[in-house]
Amino acid sequence: MFGLTFLTASFAIAGAIGASIPLILHLLNRERARRLVFSTVRFIQMSHQTNVRRHKLKRLLLLLMRILMLALLGLAFARPFFADNPEFTQKTGGKRNAVIILDTSYSMQYEGVLETAKKEAAEILAGLDASDAAGLILSSDNARVVAPLGSEFAHIRAALDTAETSNERTDYLDAMQTADEILQPIPIGEKQVYLIADMQKRGWENFIETDKLSPDIQIHFVDVRAEKPQNYAITQISVPPVVLKEQKASQLVARVRNFGDEPVENLQVRLFIDGNVIDSVELDIEPDDLADAVFKVEFQDEATHTGWVELPEDGLGIDNKRYFTLQSLQSIKVHAVREEPRTRGRYEAVETFFMKKALASGSDAVQIDFAESVSVPNASTLASVDVLILADVAELSSGEAARVKAYVAAGGGLIVTVGNHIGADTYKQQLGGETGLMPCDFVQAVGDALDREQFRVLATVKYEHPIFVPFKEPNHGDFGKARFYRIFQAVPTKDATVIAAYDDGSPALFEKPYGTLGRVLCFTSTIDREWNDLPIRAVYLPFLHESIKYLALKDVDAAPNYRVGDSAELKVSDDENGDAARSKEIAVFNPNNVETRLQRNTDTTEAPSRGSVFYDDTAVPGIYSAHTSGAAPYYFVVNIDTTESDLAARDVEELRSMLKGVSDESVEEKPTQELVAQYHEDVEKSQNVWIYLMLAVFALAVTEMFLANRV
Repeated sequence: MFGLTFLTASFAIAGAIGASIPLILHLLNRERARRLVFSTVRFIQMSHQTNVRRHKLKRLLLLLMRILMLALLGLAFARPFFADNPEFTQKTGGKRNAVIILDTSYSMQYEGVLETAKKEAAEILAGLDASDAAGLILSSDNARVVAPLGSEFAHIRAALDTAETSNERTDYLDAMQTADEILQPIPIGEKQVYLIADMQKRGWENFIETDKLSPDIQIHFVDVRAEKPQNYAITQISVPPVVLKEQKASQLVARVRNFGDEPVENLQVRLFIDGNVIDSVELDIEPDDLADAVFKVEFQDEATHTGWVELPEDGLGIDNKRYFTLQSLQSIKVHAVREEPRTRGRYEAVETFFMKKALASGSDAVQIDFAESVSVPNASTLASVDVLILADVAELSSGEAARVKAYVAAGGGLIVTVGNHIGADTYKQQLGGETGLMPCDFVQAVGDALDREQFRVLATVKYEHPIFVPFKEPNHGDFGKARFYRIFQAVPTKDATVIAAYDDGSPALFEKPYGTLGRVLCFTSTIDREWNDLPIRAVYLPFLHESIKYLALKDVDAAPNYRVGDSAELKVSDDENGDAARSKEIAVFNPNNVETRLQRNTDTTEAPSRGSVFYDDTAVPGIYSAHTSGAAPYYFVVNIDTTESDLAARDVEELRSMLKGVSDESVEEKPTQELVAQYHEDVEKSQNVWIYLMLAVFALAVTEMFLANRV
């Protein structure tokens, strides 16, 4: 129900008063003629009376026009407009404020669901009046306000036409909170939220009781989900990031889940490596169940390989591929640097004797190529080494120290062991310091290697560390049985951790990251039997193997599992000469071959490990590559979050009760007079009735002037 309302009612009253002025003047100036009868003019009486009546009619019309002009002029200045009935206006302002939330998560790609959602949004806009306000939020993992609350519906329609699904999961919480924040400050009008989505259960997991909408906000659900959706997806891949040339092939396992209500039979699962089909298996999966596709992988080369596992197309194709990278090695290459052999009785004592025997004994499981020298190899030789061991090396030249640092900074693994030749000050000067690669500073050697009655044992071992995980279970090796007669006391340096300690609290094994992927281990006793009896204990061989595998196969633990939207840390080393300045710029190519160039931090005042570059544009699932001058490409993969692949939805009525706050109906909140006045002004501006009234006044003025000249 609409009624006429005035923005400034006093002008309407003034107009009414002004309209009475011509009437008052007319009545005051009215002449009362006396009636005289002249016999001589008796015959022209009829003609005279006709002219008088015509003259009176014109004067009456002029009077009415002048009254109407003044009245309309007052109405124009009063600025009238048509509004709802007072009760409705006071409660709601007579205006709708609608925020439309459009779900653009990747589940909306299912069989054209997004197009249906766009049509629903367009119909909501078509049902709004010109005086109403609307806004648009695109929602996936995060809410994005693409059209703020206003009356520019054309902008919203254009945003709807160009809206596309993202590759991210659903999270309605951010969108709901954003809509609530937009509508809360609105003083007058209905506050409405329209959620156009597939109502996926996954999107409501983060809601808690305090996330209810404000009590005065109305929630409308537009459910566009497909009826009985059928979807299967690869939810996980178990990949050995490093494949060694062993006696048996490694296994790659792809887990496939059937999210539908119907069984899937003979589902073909294909394995691609380096763009080629390697193998294919078929699976039968029951409804809401999973199955594993097992593939055997083996390589004859040493390289970084990329690949994916693929399913046939279905209603939601984005979750039918899952990507991975892996490294193939023919063997682990270990190079040990030792001192010249020394004579002990009739035999020559060599620090690497027991180590060489242990590495050769385990070659049936993991092939290890061992080499040794009495000096640090040149840079080209080090480039092919996976693990470098400094076994009780007394000192290094400045050139040797520089080569060791460059080798580890580029991703190499280093083991430092001590003995009678170690000079504490020498290592601190050449390899130590705040930004040095040594994980500890040597203090002094304690204990007597010849007194076998006094010894220490390993009392603290971090079994959660990858080196010690195989020894975690009972009967898998006891480090406490080894006796250490002499050790080198040391303190950890910056960024170093202690992963094993003796019973007196002295550290036994240090670890420190260095450079891009490099790691350093420092063992505070000898690697042979000179200071301890560890080499004759059962744990020696597997401990040595696990340490070397940990350093050589660092990608096993470091291989990140990036999801769409994550920030990827680029593990890109310097060029072959260790020159970071020449490799300052990094070029990253996404799966669509779109290039992004990044600048690497090459500040030499910081540790090399601080030079990582972070890449944020991971919106597309697939295989990415990073390139620097003079270095091999670094590959990483980005996959979708397959929790979004479950298309099961929540009941709308359940969601309504979950989201709607309870209002106190006993207290009726009314807007202030100032806010009502502001609303009236907004409505009046949208109608502009006063313009038409002024045009009418102008037309009456012209007509009045024309008639007045004829009287």
